[in-house]
Amino acid sequence: MKSQSSEHDEKKQANHRSRLTYLVAGLGIGALLGILLAPQSGGETREWFASKCKDGRDSVNAKVKQTRQQVADLIDRGQQHLGEAVDKGREAFSKAKAAVV
Repeated sequence: MKSQSSEHDEKKQANHRSRLTYLVAGLGIGALLGILLAPQSGGETREWFASKCKDGRDSVNAKVKQTRQQVADLIDRGQQHLGEAVDKGREAFSKAKAAVV
C-alpha cells in the first residue's frame, strides 16, 4: 500500500519526464527545420551535416574510450583491494591456526 506522498512523488516525476521528452523533441524538430530551411545550397547543407555527424561520432568515440579506461582502472583497483583482503584473511587464518596449535 503506497502512501499518498509517494504516489504524488511518482506523478510529479512522470510529469517531469514528460516535459523533458517534449523539450528534447521540440529541440530536435527545431534543429531539423533550421537545417532544412537554411539559406544554403543542398550540397553545402549535406556537407555541413556530414561534418557535424563526423564530429559527433568522434566525440562519442572519445567518450567511449575514456569510459573504457575508467572502467579498466576501476577493475584494476578492485582486484588489488580484493587481493589485499584475501592476503589479510589468509594471514589472520594462519595466526588463528597457530594460536590454536
